[in-house]
Amino acid sequence: MAPGTLAPVDVGQIPFSFDDAWETEPIRKISFYFCLAALFLRLGVVPELILYVTHVNTYLLYLVAPLAIVSTLLKGGVRRAFQSRASYYWLAFFVWMALASPFSSWPGGSVATVITYARVDVIFLVLVGGMALNWNEVRIIFRVIAAAAVVNLVSTRLFEKIDEGRVSLESSGSIGNSNDLAAHLILVLPFLLFFMTGRGRSIVVRIVVLGLLLYGVWIILGTASRGALIGLAVMFLCLLIHASLPQRLLLVVVAGVMALVALAVLPAMTRNRLSSIFGAKEKEADESTEARKYLFRTSVKYTIEHPVFGVGPAQFASFEGKTSRAQGFHGNWHESHCAYTQVSSECGVPALIFFTAGLGSAMLLVLRTYRRAKREGYLEIANGCFCYLLAMAGYLGALLFLAQAYSYQLPAMVGLAVTLSYAAMRTMRSSHTGQASIPLAPVPQGAIHR
Repeated sequence: MAPGTLAPVDVGQIPFSFDDAWETEPIRKISFYFCLAALFLRLGVVPELILYVTHVNTYLLYLVAPLAIVSTLLKGGVRRAFQSRASYYWLAFFVWMALASPFSSWPGGSVATVITYARVDVIFLVLVGGMALNWNEVRIIFRVIAAAAVVNLVSTRLFEKIDEGRVSLESSGSIGNSNDLAAHLILVLPFLLFFMTGRGRSIVVRIVVLGLLLYGVWIILGTASRGALIGLAVMFLCLLIHASLPQRLLLVVVAGVMALVALAVLPAMTRNRLSSIFGAKEKEADESTEARKYLFRTSVKYTIEHPVFGVGPAQFASFEGKTSRAQGFHGNWHESHCAYTQVSSECGVPALIFFTAGLGSAMLLVLRTYRRAKREGYLEIANGCFCYLLAMAGYLGALLFLAQAYSYQLPAMVGLAVTLSYAAMRTMRSSHTGQASIPLAPVPQGAIHR
């Protein structure tokens, strides 16, 4: 081994190499900022906002993304993105989607879905997965995601509409639906929480961020999305597990106050729809529940009947409608409303295995990094890992009621797990050997906040 070269360290999944020649390469840094811009535009839904306000399609993503893709390919991003099993699992999921297309109930529609997914969605696995080489760059990524969350909140405040007691968004198609808006906010809001944690945060920053978080939760409740309510419950449990005893008491009090305020202020239709998840009777919610139960049972049935390739990517709704009509029924003509059975019924059981393995492997990778950072006293890294896990736990809970298996958010989050863990492990290892690329000295073990 050459002098000054650090030996790879096995973090439980893969051996990370800590000697990366690209770290100080100027063009690689330019690539990093192109990737940041692409991520911000997607998560902030900025092109759709501009189109809504100006009626001009700026094609911003098409201007930024090609440069990000090319620079990532040239500057080692692919190698870094595929240093984890999680990335290979997600690639296998995409490959199986493509293999399932010729066997689809409508091959043309499935092929179009796969092409679109490859062109604008799954590419974020590589763009995000190869971005960061040190913790300072991870901080910047978190700031960009937090900024996108602020844009989402501001756009909701400016362009929200209330339809049958449910908050939705006029200015965006991709997150305009109430359920999509709620799930998206669940994913991005925890990155705002990162700026409330750790030492040295000013009281003004903490107050502003807390206000944004509370407003975000209020919007999520206002969407009356029952899937999002489950996601919030999962996040609340994660916070309780992570918090110290005084923090747990504070969380319970805050949650209780918000519940009381929600009961007093939310429209009756919103309250009734949310309460239906606990068994309360409400006509529209009951009809929706019965439809979802039917779609879930049907998606399981199609999974059993077509276990290898499913009925075709994005073809559940049309296949269910045509099959029902052929049997003399009207048909529902809707998606499965569950991302997991969406994958199994449309792409087959192997696709579901790769899908869940990719998500589980990504979370396990970050969890291991979190435990090491906490054990060795790296407060900020531990807090960053926890915010990622919180976002993923809530979002995956919401996906139980949302057919968003083919969205860009999931490959982006798998990529983020890889780049976060890679950068964190390099930084901690470099700090131990006195070669840290950023000032990140470990704090005493007793200073770690649970």
